[in-house]
Order: sequence, then C-alpha cells, then structure tokens
Amino acid sequence: MIGLPIDVVRYVDVLIDTGKCGKHDIGLEIYTEKLSEELNLEAALELGVRRLFECLGAKGKLGEDYLKAAALHFLLDCVDRRMKSLGTLVFEGKAREALEDCIEWIDAKLRTQSYRYFLGEGLGEIEELVVSMRHLLDEHGAVLERCVDYIAEENRSKETPEIGSGTIARLLSEVCRRRGIKCLFYVNGKLLPPASAAKKALSLLMKGEKVELVSIEGKIRITANNSEEFFTKIMEILGQ
Repeated sequence: MIGLPIDVVRYVDVLIDTGKCGKHDIGLEIYTEKLSEELNLEAALELGVRRLFECLGAKGKLGEDYLKAAALHFLLDCVDRRMKSLGTLVFEGKAREALEDCIEWIDAKLRTQSYRYFLGEGLGEIEELVVSMRHLLDEHGAVLERCVDYIAEENRSKETPEIGSGTIARLLSEVCRRRGIKCLFYVNGKLLPPASAAKKALSLLMKGEKVELVSIEGKIRITANNSEEFFTKIMEILGQ
C-alpha cells in the first residue's frame, strides 16, 4: 500500500491489537496495573509509546519499516475512532484534514501523558513516532486519503451516524459559550454535561424516542424526534 512489507504491517498490527506488549493499543495508551478491583484503582507504570519501542527493540524489530507500520496503525485507528465519535459527515471531502488533525491529536495526547504521569519521559520516542506519521502523510498522502474514504464507507455500512455525539457535544459547548450560560443540560429530565447529554440524546433518538433537551437555566430548549432534527435545531440556535 505504501511500500511497507505486508508481513511487517501484520506483525505490528497484531502486536498492538492483541496486547502482546502488555496492553491493547500500547503506544497510544499508558501501561497500567490494577491496584484494587473493589475500588477500581489503577497505577500508571510506564508511558505506552516507550513500552512499545522497548517491546519492538527486544524482538529485534525496531527498524524504520516497523516504526512506520506503528505510525500507520495509530494514524488510521485515530481516524476510525474520531469518525465513530464525530460522525461520518464531518469527514466528507476532508480526508487530508482528518489525517492532519489526527497527527496533532496523537502528538498532544502522548505529550500530555508524558508530562502528567512521567515528568516528561519518553519525549524522544513520541517525536520519532509523530515524525514517522508526518513522513507517511507527506510521501503517501493520496493513498492515505483513499484509506480515510474507505474507513468512512465501512463506518456507513455499519450504520455509524452521520452526526456523532462528539460533534453534538462540541456544538452544545459552543451554544453555552455564545450564550454565556452554564453548560449543563437536562435530557428528558436527567441533568448531564455536554458530552454525556449528547450521547444520551442520540442514543434515545436512535431508539425512536422523542428527546427534550433543556439548559439548566431554561434558556435553551430543544425537542426532536430524530437526530437530523436535533442537529438542525442546534444549528439554528447557533445561527441566531
């Protein structure tokens, strides 16, 4: 697809997805250990991207092709994750922007993990991974854009919503900002923050239930019978 041996791509995909380095999606997620099942407490033990590099190195697989394969895995996985959250419509005709946004999102996520839990450790590995992603996009942008289109088709076939809860949550937060109101909403009587309110509303609408969303101060009120109507009414409020 992009000049990488298929056996290398498959090896890295299996390594990351099966938890063979200690955790599913290691490299993007922190390596943790359960401290208490009862209290659901976990301790952050190691930066995931560093664990991935150590794992590849121990297996003699820390060459350029393997690093590019890891970068490819996380880049396309990010597109799929964000599409499921934001909806397929946001990505139509914007494959390049989706890939660029994912590189920025992954870079910011890993750096935040490094500084928050490990005092800035692993920044070298993060830089290597992100640089590999940028090189992939620079050298194989057209192919990767077709991959984004394919991911969108696959998500549509699985009935991923055109407008996802992540997009609705962003719009609700923007309504709050513009109106200068507290960002809490009642969804059919249950008080929730924007992200939870968006998920709850879309879940009910997909079940065919009517939704009433009301801001905590009562200044915003939306009733809808389907997700398209819900989205349209939010956009109407933003346009006022």
